[in-house]
Amino acid sequence: MMLTTATLAIAALAGLQQQQTDTTFAVAANARLRLSNHAGTVRVTGGDQATMRVRATHGSRDHIAITTRGTVIHIEAERDRGMPNFVEYEVTVPRGMAVELDGVETEMTVEGVGGDLSVASVEGGITVRGAGAAVDLNTVEGDISLEGGRGRISVSGVEGTVTVTGARGDLTVETVEGDITLDGVESTNVDLSTVDGDIVYRGTVQDGGRYRLTSHDGDIELGVATGLNATVSVATFDGSFEADPAFRVQISEVRPGRRFSFTLGTGSARVELETFDGEIRLRSR
Repeated sequence: MMLTTATLAIAALAGLQQQQTDTTFAVAANARLRLSNHAGTVRVTGGDQATMRVRATHGSRDHIAITTRGTVIHIEAERDRGMPNFVEYEVTVPRGMAVELDGVETEMTVEGVGGDLSVASVEGGITVRGAGAAVDLNTVEGDISLEGGRGRISVSGVEGTVTVTGARGDLTVETVEGDITLDGVESTNVDLSTVDGDIVYRGTVQDGGRYRLTSHDGDIELGVATGLNATVSVATFDGSFEADPAFRVQISEVRPGRRFSFTLGTGSARVELETFDGEIRLRSR
């Protein structure tokens, strides 16, 4: 990525002028973390202590400001003149703490955090492992990888792939240019969309649920267990549709422009599969 080359160059310029900040302090049970970083990396890890440890590598002209306003702990690099350069953070928080991170040219990694999580970066990838609550991830340029998550989960990007595994809850995922892959997901409300990319959903289709998978220029694959109860509507204007024989698909309605629908079981769930230029596949798991 361009970010990697740029950040390495900045770090090299800092050379021996870099210094370390390392501090540990107790935090209240209802405390929240809010960390902002202009350029660099951020790694946040959930721990078992009621303390927060902040380690940062930064330029000698910068200092790490840690302030508390109400229940929110704010962390940000500051400089008397100009903007701080490249800062590398390693932060350990209580496992159940809510965390909010934002950056400009920043790679973000979060692991083992059980509280609500919000991560945003303009240019940089986002990796989350072991999420335990609601999740909101956003980046303009970079890949997004999410493992876990419970409750409301929202993921959005402009340029980059999105991968979600083991999530439980309402899911909204959208990107402009990139593939979307969901695996091992349990949800009654799924909305996946991309303009230029493929979509793969492997998870549950639950009675009464709503599932919408749309791509303008890409393939769509829905991998679910046989025996589901769903009304499935399909639209592909310049592509094809195929279903594994185990589903015994019977076309109940055919519309102009290659639109049709069919019912599996009681038809309780609603499934929409749509791509302008691509193949749509229904696979058994």
